[in-house]
Amino acid sequence: RIMTEREQVGVAAARDLADRFHRRWLEQNPFAASLYGIPGYDDLVPDDSEAGQRAWRAEVGQFLREADAIAPGPLTPADAVTLDCTVEAATQELASIDLARAEYTVTPMHYSGPAAFLAMAARTVLLDPAAAQAYLTRLRRSGGWLDQTSERLRAGAGKGRLPVAPLVEQAISWAENVLAQPGLGPSLSPRPPAGWDRAEAWELQRRAVAEDMVKPALARWVATIKELLPRARPSDQAGLAHLPGGAEDYARAIRIYTTLPLRPEELHQTGLDQIAALEARAVELGAGLGLSGLDEVFAAVRDSAGKIPPQEAIRQAEIAVKRAEARAPEVFPAPLPPPCEVTPMPEVVAASGAAPHYTPPRLDGGRAGTFWFNTERPTAGTGWDIEAVAFHEAVPGHHLQLSRLQLLSELPALQRQRSITVFSEGWGLYAEQLAEEAGLYSDDRARLGAISASLMRAARLVVDTGLHAFGWSREQALEFSVAHVPMPPEFLAAEIDRYVVMPGQALAYLTGKLEILRLREEARRSLGPAFSLPAFHAAVLDHGSLPLPALAGSIGRWLDHADRPGSDGN
Repeated sequence: RIMTEREQVGVAAARDLADRFHRRWLEQNPFAASLYGIPGYDDLVPDDSEAGQRAWRAEVGQFLREADAIAPGPLTPADAVTLDCTVEAATQELASIDLARAEYTVTPMHYSGPAAFLAMAARTVLLDPAAAQAYLTRLRRSGGWLDQTSERLRAGAGKGRLPVAPLVEQAISWAENVLAQPGLGPSLSPRPPAGWDRAEAWELQRRAVAEDMVKPALARWVATIKELLPRARPSDQAGLAHLPGGAEDYARAIRIYTTLPLRPEELHQTGLDQIAALEARAVELGAGLGLSGLDEVFAAVRDSAGKIPPQEAIRQAEIAVKRAEARAPEVFPAPLPPPCEVTPMPEVVAASGAAPHYTPPRLDGGRAGTFWFNTERPTAGTGWDIEAVAFHEAVPGHHLQLSRLQLLSELPALQRQRSITVFSEGWGLYAEQLAEEAGLYSDDRARLGAISASLMRAARLVVDTGLHAFGWSREQALEFSVAHVPMPPEFLAAEIDRYVVMPGQALAYLTGKLEILRLREEARRSLGPAFSLPAFHAAVLDHGSLPLPALAGSIGRWLDHADRPGSDGN
């Protein structure tokens, strides 16, 4: 039918609002823009000052007021989803500003602060002279941004919001190692454009900026955290529960990372229930391998980690990815993305104990979708769980999800270029189960590796809530994880620290997977013999990265359409 003038105005308003908010979000989060290869932001650094965050909060509030003024009735289903995504993105932004992690977060991991900046620098791709000059401008500006991170930590300390002492000690050691490198090593990683006649002069400028501006700012940050170290929280007070306003902050974190108003108690119990079911299945599978009881199964799985030489581990991951890519057309509709690359991660990232992870293709073509593999330290994905992690990060997981999404050019940029954690990571964990349903695991050892990966995600619900709602110590959290997750204890210790510095993020994986499975079963019941797995996957993925309430609404509308006589379900 032909849309009325009022409907056309509503559609235009929803799309315009999404585009304007996304552009401003990228300006506020230029490192994320660079990671995605979105041009126009590579010379910028965030404004993380208190004044800058207050101004941005006021602006986000105005976007939400504009969204409230758009009448949902006249919107098409697709544009209703766009409006939902915009409201959720803005709501998350408000909660994130109020969470104020910059006031107390110190870590050597690539999730925040100087480590995040240097990890981004190490992955920067310079396609042309303009990109090289933009990178130089960013380096010049980064000194001021690093000083802002120091100022926010001092302000947090004044409010009694202090970092965690063992993580401060790790960060000091990491930063001093980086400072000892000539020219601040990671900042020198990006190569100038091939054949550029000004490359030598540019290189001299870059080294001067790194030495004269970036390195002193990093040294000032180290001095700041050394000053805070004597007052920092001890290991037994690692969670938000031990900060002023910590309960309210954790409620914000749960809302940010699950998009649902869940209570810590119910998340904790869900994790315990899932662990019990997975451990029973591990014992059953282990019996087929001659392993008697959970202790023997866990010992065998844990012992497999890191025993394969790194290059052989990468080769096995590549084989698993190629096997999944060959089968992808059976369970996914077109368009299917180009192949995923499997590559060692930068040393500055790997040395912190980072688990294998994925970054989507740069929109400027500078890098394909990449599964980054840790060749420096034993982590998840280096033993019997190689295949499970490969399926999660590559195909049918994040690469298929996020690289395919970039091919859906009719979607607003907000839905193609933003990743809502509960949706993206829920899909990645669902992909591990989907791989088993499709027969992609090579043997029972690989299937046990997949159970190990699932156990880690279930334990996250218990440990994250334990730390941040129930006051667990790092040691108590690690003890629980080691008892229920057959992975190297040193990796699990790094995982615990990750949960400390990113409250709530660990809740997203299993929460998202369970919702996707719930919606799939609802679709099977509703459609009966007409149910199509590729059509369901299209319904889940084709609107982009969605908050869970918006995903449920979108699937509901798809089912309403699919139930009509003569409908093809698309």
